[in-house]
Amino acid sequence: MISQLFTNRTQYIAASLITVFIAWGAVLSVQPNIGTLVSDYFAFFFLGIGGAIAANSTGAGGGVVFVPFFDAIGMHIDQVIATSFAIQCFGMTVGSISWLLFFNSNSKQRVERVNLLYQALLASVPFSIAGLLLVQYLPIAPVASINLIFSVFSLVFGIVVLYHCAYLNKRSTHRGAKTLTAKEVALIAFVSFIGGIITAWISVGVGEIVAVILLIRGFSVMFSVATGVIVSAISVICGVPYFIELSLINTQVLMFAAPGAMVGALLARYLALWLGAQRLKLFLGSWILLVGIAGIA
Repeated sequence: MISQLFTNRTQYIAASLITVFIAWGAVLSVQPNIGTLVSDYFAFFFLGIGGAIAANSTGAGGGVVFVPFFDAIGMHIDQVIATSFAIQCFGMTVGSISWLLFFNSNSKQRVERVNLLYQALLASVPFSIAGLLLVQYLPIAPVASINLIFSVFSLVFGIVVLYHCAYLNKRSTHRGAKTLTAKEVALIAFVSFIGGIITAWISVGVGEIVAVILLIRGFSVMFSVATGVIVSAISVICGVPYFIELSLINTQVLMFAAPGAMVGALLARYLALWLGAQRLKLFLGSWILLVGIAGIA
């Protein structure tokens, strides 16, 4: 297993970062006008880092950072969603691998934790993909403007998370759970389908929804975040061919934001573990709420 190759976390991060920068350097070396390209787009590297840290430490998709920023600089909304999808393919995938390594680490509960994670993914991923592809290929038009959907979605779920953080029991009722109940499977499947539809419209949705539902059901924050990150990663990977076919992705932005997202994703899990369960809930809710308020304002 990959985790056995790197028994030291620092070595794992260092080796991963070196690999990212070597690959990035190889891509840049064959680009014309490298100097102009770097001066115009290098700032997006740091945007990728910020988006990936927010996404992979909370379960929220990186679009909560990318969509408002791209919209603010005047990018067309179709290109905003497409580019956000593409960046998340890199950042959320690296983040997913990082969380899977965490759940596969040596511990007495390893098997139970991994089995429960796979159950949640089996209940969510197929339905998320179904909802996403349904919107893309039927297609199903958004019920309102993309900006309004994004802002309202962020506002509502920010409030839900903060309410859970402040008023509901902080102790998980499922700490010893080894399997999902039939009702939980049905609930996760339903919200994942809705989340897939919303993700197709605004590039985020399913990760936040699944993570919040698991939190409300009493599962641990780390489990909820990991599930949200992984289902988001698989969903955007399945959705990005649609945007590639339509040539909507801003490749210059992607060239710089994607490596940044990979770096941020490598650091995100350690930030989540450092913050701890309750502070991570507070961070997640506050971030999503502020994004929603800013969008409506």
